[in-house]
Amino acid sequence: MKLNINKKLFLQSWGLAERSTSGSSSMTILSSVLVKASFEEVSLQATDIKTSIICKASGVTVVEPGEAVFPVKIVGDLFKKAQGDEFTLSVSEGKVLLRAGKSKYNFSTYPVSEFPILPSSNAAKVFCKISAKDLTEVLEEGTLAASSGEEFPLFLSSANFQISKGVLRVVSTDTRRLALSETAVTESEDSDAYLLPMKGIKEVQRILSTMDPNSLVEVLFDEAQFYFRAENVEFAVRRVESRFPPYEKILPKEHATTVIMDRGNLISALDRVDVIVRDYNRMVVIDITPDKSFVMSGRAPDFGQAVEEMDAEVTGDKLRIAVNSKYFMEALKVMRDPYVKMGFNGSFGHMAVKHTDRDTFLCLVAPINLSEEDLRAEKSETADGDRF
Repeated sequence: MKLNINKKLFLQSWGLAERSTSGSSSMTILSSVLVKASFEEVSLQATDIKTSIICKASGVTVVEPGEAVFPVKIVGDLFKKAQGDEFTLSVSEGKVLLRAGKSKYNFSTYPVSEFPILPSSNAAKVFCKISAKDLTEVLEEGTLAASSGEEFPLFLSSANFQISKGVLRVVSTDTRRLALSETAVTESEDSDAYLLPMKGIKEVQRILSTMDPNSLVEVLFDEAQFYFRAENVEFAVRRVESRFPPYEKILPKEHATTVIMDRGNLISALDRVDVIVRDYNRMVVIDITPDKSFVMSGRAPDFGQAVEEMDAEVTGDKLRIAVNSKYFMEALKVMRDPYVKMGFNGSFGHMAVKHTDRDTFLCLVAPINLSEEDLRAEKSETADGDRF
């Protein structure tokens, strides 16, 4: 095999494949990329067993077709640091010669026969078709509440995918909050619920970030995998064999208190309160009154207190509730609207964060129980603060 490579274009494709390899596995073959070159196209394949990718490489001219398995640990750095804008790869009998300008590098490849056979979408069913833009948004919002680590039960670090009446719904939870996002899709049928791991979803999001937002993504599935196919990439994610809890039971149908506010101003104020509480308990106390008053406060015993009062459109009952500042902030930041709507059902009910003009996103944040000591401290320090 002999390839003439445009460095900048090729590295974009190589980067997609390289991220899908496993650096922690005891199987060295999983820390590699299979390059298959014909005169028609060059494909890159990689897997960590739970996910896999097949993508067409850009910026490659095939002089002699062939295939080889390249270890990524050192080879990836050589590709990135090679001199000039172009370099040449020649592979013969498991040995590689890389020429870049006047520089030469020699290294060995892995046996092609040892590279695992990747799952294929050839026999998979269509789950839905959706634009890269809409898929990006529904994944950002719907996976907000999933845990980042591989936790047990497995649904904590996964997201639930289901289609009903032409609408894709993505839901996640870490038991302290729940996020739900919906978007219309095409060429779909009502489906069962399927769990996908967050590790794979994060990689799907990275791939989407490199694509034209208007590109069409075809989502397919079989008994073991989900496939995301678009442009020159096919990414496979192994499904999680578990069930998502019956979350529909906790979705609020109405709210005793509703607040509409400027989202940017709320984020700025919450960020300032978080400076005080983030190294203590991350507890933000919210006081809402029907006279359009929305007050956030937080305290750290050996440091001080922050109080932010803001204008808001308030309807319903007076309320005091405490929530985690990190969870509140993440729910606000994942949105893209100028205003945010919040719903409350008493001090012990979930806080609901949603869009003001549509019901396509919902984040429920569990309240923090305020102890008598917390209540006394809040009232005392607020009173002291009013004297300045």
